[in-house]
Amino acid sequence: MERENLDDSRKRLLILYEILESIAAGAGEITLRTLNERLNKVTLLGDFDRRTIYRDLFLINRITNLNALYDKSLRAYKVTFKEKLTRAELKIVVNAILSARYDSVKESEALAKKLYSLGGGKEKKFSDAHTVEGRIKLGGGMDTLDKLEYIHQAMESNRKILFDYRKYTLNKQFEVVRDGCLVSPYKVLWQNDKLYLVGSFDSKSFSHYRIERICNLRQSNELRTPLRDIMGHGRPFNEAEYLARAIELSRGELTRVEVRFDRGCISAVFDSLGKNVFIRDNADGTFTLDENVMLNKKFVRWILGFGAQAKVIGPEKLREEIAENIKKAGEYYLPVH
Repeated sequence: MERENLDDSRKRLLILYEILESIAAGAGEITLRTLNERLNKVTLLGDFDRRTIYRDLFLINRITNLNALYDKSLRAYKVTFKEKLTRAELKIVVNAILSARYDSVKESEALAKKLYSLGGGKEKKFSDAHTVEGRIKLGGGMDTLDKLEYIHQAMESNRKILFDYRKYTLNKQFEVVRDGCLVSPYKVLWQNDKLYLVGSFDSKSFSHYRIERICNLRQSNELRTPLRDIMGHGRPFNEAEYLARAIELSRGELTRVEVRFDRGCISAVFDSLGKNVFIRDNADGTFTLDENVMLNKKFVRWILGFGAQAKVIGPEKLREEIAENIKKAGEYYLPVH
């Protein structure tokens, strides 16, 4: 009996969608009574309860390309097609997918073509307008979409995941550097064309894992560490704030830093850390960054990349690390002088 009801529901939804699609292409409006009559005529299942149709209309509005909204003045539903992407919007979204480094060439092309089709473009014109060849791609092995689905299933079931973590070698192949990582997964974040899993392996702090470097995913029977155990009670996880603290997502200690930059560096600082960071304008043509950041090797390399245009005021341990790096580089380049 349950199976028959399920089949009836699927049949009703499909027929309702076809009716509404024809209305959107024609008259553009239909009363609830007429809608019920047309459904009954095709399905031969009798009149439907209003609540059933309301529920079906809500679902169609959520998951299809149609909008069916009730107009009190007309006492009818106005049915329209949802607005398609403009040519400029489509180009931006498709190029974002093609440029993303976390997936493979095959995945990028498949996703972009699907978007191009949904946005009103014709797939046969796709290859002329867009190309993925020659772009930097880091994905390999298990498809990125499969990994994401697996991770989201683990989060929904409140379970930890097990995986191996790999990095590139000089022969341009992945090599496992850590196996059997047991991690509580919390978020998947996108930064600088890379996807990261934010989780915790020690149940005390966050750690980050590049999605394309994760392999051999499997689910654990062990329950996740509650997010509140890491964040603290009543503190939500703020993705934007979290991303703004790091040059690239990498494990590090949250530390307050003060760095004086030449004024011409302002765009580069905003590009990396966002415009919400705290800065002070100085009278000597410089500005000072005063912000909490993830202090790690990537942040050190970022500072060194500015050369003499960036001077670390504090903390002292960062000054010492910068000085040590400059000293080693100086020893190598000293013979040039």
